[in-house]
Amino acid sequence: MSSTAIHPSRLSQIPRPKTKKPNRPKPPKPQPASTSLTRSQLRKKIRDLTRLLNPPSSATTKLPATTRIDHERALSAYKHELSLQQTSSKVQLLEKRYHKVRFFERRKATRALSRLNREFNALDNNNNNTSSADEESKKEKEGLIKKIHAAEVDLNYIMHYPPLEKYISLYRSGDSKDTNQKRVRIRQDIEKRMEEGTLDRGDALVEANAAEGFGGGVDVKNKKKNNGSNNNNNKKQGHDGNKNGKSISDKNEDEDEDEGSDGGFFEL
Repeated sequence: MSSTAIHPSRLSQIPRPKTKKPNRPKPPKPQPASTSLTRSQLRKKIRDLTRLLNPPSSATTKLPATTRIDHERALSAYKHELSLQQTSSKVQLLEKRYHKVRFFERRKATRALSRLNREFNALDNNNNNTSSADEESKKEKEGLIKKIHAAEVDLNYIMHYPPLEKYISLYRSGDSKDTNQKRVRIRQDIEKRMEEGTLDRGDALVEANAAEGFGGGVDVKNKKKNNGSNNNNNKKQGHDGNKNGKSISDKNEDEDEDEGSDGGFFEL
């Protein structure tokens, strides 16, 4: 017996080597959706997660319940992010395509509204200077109020047109019957939202219109109420209450002419 041999009585005291467990592949951890991903990257992640959640019938391994829930949440987030990017891309494309048409129509509608406001203020001042207004002037004033309201609807039609729809020109004639019906339907919807006061809610073009210097229309309903209280101030400060004696409508028209002369505005 050699000197290095272990006595049989001590074999039980020697620790046995641990047997290694076979390495099983772990399912990938779900990653949260990131806004920095491109559309191609989002589509790839959606494909990968869809295949992972719907394995073929021959697959032997199944995902744990908690892991499947995490993957389903990540898949839903990726789909939502992809939908937002596609919507934003479509809005930008349509804005770029109809930018010039909408600018010219918006300038035309703004000038028409300014002209009607000047006519209304001039007629109202003439009635205030006389002792009594005849029936003809009242009818003319009512007709101007209706025209002002229609001009406001036209301006808001251009400014708040549905951003995901192809723009239908407001002043173009000779369109098909379906196109004319769609124009009327959208215009009626804009008018309804004006009356409800929900015109600016969820409108993707509001900030862009405000940045270009185009505000909303004038409130015709409050025009009569405010007109009497502003008459005294108008006589002191000018036609529309401007201290320089120049009407606000004239200022808006001058601003439109300045914007129309800016060649850089049309660059796409």
